[in-house]
Amino acid sequence: MLRRSGPIPKTLQKLPAAPGLSEIHHYLSVAMEHRGRQVEITWSTPDRAIDFTLNIHCPWRGGDTEWKLFVGKNMRIVWDYKSCDVLLVYNLIISSCGEVHQSIQADGVLAVNESFRDSSKRRDTLFMQTANTMDATDPKSNPSVGTQDNAWSRSTLPPTGDLSLVEISRLLQSILLAKMTGRLDVDQGSLHSKIFFVDGEPLHADVGGILGDEGILDLLTWREGKYKFEPRVRVSQRNVAQPIESLVILGVHLVDKVTFLRNVGLQTDSVLIRKHESVAGYDFDNLAAHDPTVAAHMLKALYSVIDDKTSIKDLVDKTRLSRSQWVPLITLLLNADLITFTNDYIGVKEEKPTIAPKIIDKSKIHSVMMNLRRPETGMFTYEAFLYFLEQEYFRGYRSGSPLSVMVMEMRVISGPPNFERQPLDTPALAEVVRRVSRLKRHIDLLAHYDQYDYAMLLPNTKTTGANTFAQRVAKAIWSASLAPGVDSSNLSLAFGVACIPEDCLDLGVLLAAAEAAKAAALRAAMPIALYRDIK
Repeated sequence: MLRRSGPIPKTLQKLPAAPGLSEIHHYLSVAMEHRGRQVEITWSTPDRAIDFTLNIHCPWRGGDTEWKLFVGKNMRIVWDYKSCDVLLVYNLIISSCGEVHQSIQADGVLAVNESFRDSSKRRDTLFMQTANTMDATDPKSNPSVGTQDNAWSRSTLPPTGDLSLVEISRLLQSILLAKMTGRLDVDQGSLHSKIFFVDGEPLHADVGGILGDEGILDLLTWREGKYKFEPRVRVSQRNVAQPIESLVILGVHLVDKVTFLRNVGLQTDSVLIRKHESVAGYDFDNLAAHDPTVAAHMLKALYSVIDDKTSIKDLVDKTRLSRSQWVPLITLLLNADLITFTNDYIGVKEEKPTIAPKIIDKSKIHSVMMNLRRPETGMFTYEAFLYFLEQEYFRGYRSGSPLSVMVMEMRVISGPPNFERQPLDTPALAEVVRRVSRLKRHIDLLAHYDQYDYAMLLPNTKTTGANTFAQRVAKAIWSASLAPGVDSSNLSLAFGVACIPEDCLDLGVLLAAAEAAKAAALRAAMPIALYRDIK
């Protein structure tokens, strides 16, 4: 066997035949339990002539699982695919095993084992289910496919489907890999999109009236809709300039920013509010350097037209900005704490329910939440913090999103000669909770930590965002006296910030890193320290 670099594989027992759907799901679970370590399974054809090896790897940093199929003693790679959809992987394995077997026969190396090929055809795959519905006697239902026209037999996805089950980026990449020619139709309610492909590359796009590259970028943000691919449909006009790989990369970044804006509650009818009266002297060039998709002059132009009363939709129309332009601009301005927004001007639209809604007893929800909080402070208990931290860790691993923790020490410094550091009393602590609650998002969590310290759980937040939030918290706490005798002159703050995956990949290390950052803040007599800055 050819030695390969990388993590040492964890080889499981040799299978008697190609793995089924339930077996692939099982081995995916094993790989997730051994993240960072490769898992291998092997099997042979019924005549023992060909050996197959499937390599499964779940990266520590999360994201899609990587699958590699090798054939033969020399471990020749057949394909390398990233997905967490076991059904797609299952279809790919079955189709690939049959294709490899037939190609070897064509080279005259060995005879095809017909029973193996027949059993592969009987597999319950999406492609086979689609093929079985065709009438072989009807030429219209079973069209011939030319070399350049490419059917979905080379793709890992069915020709029709739902975007709630298949990511649009994966769908476009599948068309590219199969070098397909035809038209992709996607319908999302009243919105309709048509994209024409030639050998897998987009030639012409119209997505709800948005043409060209911008249309494809907008389509990449869709999460719902029905799609259908019509082969051999062509168009002579071209309005797409960039290759699909570049558009998918730009689309992934755009989706992250759209998700961020949605999570903070921003809508197109929201009204942006400037936090500074003038932009004179502000370094927009330096700010724009944080995002390569943002131009400094556009950033300054958008900020200058914000008047605290015009909705985003009207601002976009006024400045003629596309969605791929204004979404990064507003995201950057929000993260830089230059603007905020309000939804107070959005009218409440009442929709007549088609069915009687289920009555939810909110008192039961309140009862559960109160059992997880300390009644005197309203903060979550340390045990509840650990539980929610673990849940966010698993959610972040699956979605590939970051997770930050901020450990906070707040002490009152007594006068001379001892200068003792005393914990905050209950009234002062209650005021801290009120001020922090006005700043945090609904998904953020404030809790007790150990005996006299506190912690904040910040899902979907990188170190830079957590640092910005920590500065806002410190400013709010020091802005006015918390209680009689507790003001900024005798109040000591020390916040430590750590992040998964930027600083570490383990929950225990994450908490230790946040504590180490807090200790560094105490030593340096500064309010905030980031673990990444500790030398």
